[in-house]
Amino acid sequence: MAEIGAGLLTLVGILVATVYPFAYEAKSVGKHLPPGSRLITLTGVAATGRWTEENVDGGNYWYRDFSPARPVLRMGQPTLLRLKSADVNHSFYCPGLIEGPIEVHPGHVAEVLITPTREGVFEYYCTTICGDPHFGMRSEVVVLREGAPVPPVAAPKNESFWKEAPPPPGQTRVVRGAWLFRRNGCFTCHGEKGKGGVPNWNYIKDTIPPLSTLAERMLIPDKEGADAIIGAMEHSADPKTLSGDPPFARYNAFLAQYQSVKDVIRKGNPPGKKDPKGPPPPLEMLSFGARLSDRDIDDLIAYLLSLQPWEGADK
Repeated sequence: MAEIGAGLLTLVGILVATVYPFAYEAKSVGKHLPPGSRLITLTGVAATGRWTEENVDGGNYWYRDFSPARPVLRMGQPTLLRLKSADVNHSFYCPGLIEGPIEVHPGHVAEVLITPTREGVFEYYCTTICGDPHFGMRSEVVVLREGAPVPPVAAPKNESFWKEAPPPPGQTRVVRGAWLFRRNGCFTCHGEKGKGGVPNWNYIKDTIPPLSTLAERMLIPDKEGADAIIGAMEHSADPKTLSGDPPFARYNAFLAQYQSVKDVIRKGNPPGKKDPKGPPPPLEMLSFGARLSDRDIDDLIAYLLSLQPWEGADK
């Protein structure tokens, strides 16, 4: 009898666990929706780096490549945005349109009611590290006036960069650094080939500075000097060992910059705010010390040094 009772309790528990979230969601929607409003549901999917409007469940999570959401809102129309997670903790941040970031936890629904008051295209992000595809977990919310045509959808950005195969063994450190730059999503903030120019909301410099001129910023005077540093790295030598016979003047100043760059990659660097009272910039130089070895960091630096457009050098 006790076993039957325990079994019934287990069955009831399963039913409650299965039905309650849907009942809660229905009640929540009815409570918050004003007349004439819209409902948009976005689900965060860490496995593929997406916020999607498609339905995500246990039956399709592992085999579907969900389309990235690009919601279109209308000025003056209340919209209830419902945010869910299909797997791990996420955070939804759409600066300029919605205050945030909004934390989104598995098994829970975060809701925010917005009534857009201006037109525009507002990029949104996940600002909680949620896996390898995290840095591509971005798209746009489009706000239009009533009756304005919906602009065409651009090709998805940052597709599957975390799946790129590593270069074959024996490749140069510059080649491996280029792979690391993509594999770790560095280009999603710093631009393709480190050209910068990526907008960052409320950032003191407006856009992310380029890394393609890192050699100059590290006080390397010419291509020959940069080649000497890259050559030392190719032979697994610490650039500090060149200080006894420095390849260019002010070499000790370069070494200080070299160490500073390595420290920023290891430890991260929070972006300065243009408006100190405003929201945090969504793009932040995070700590990569747990993801990248010392050799990895040198490979990245070698790649970035190779990008410098030296005046008079052969292209």
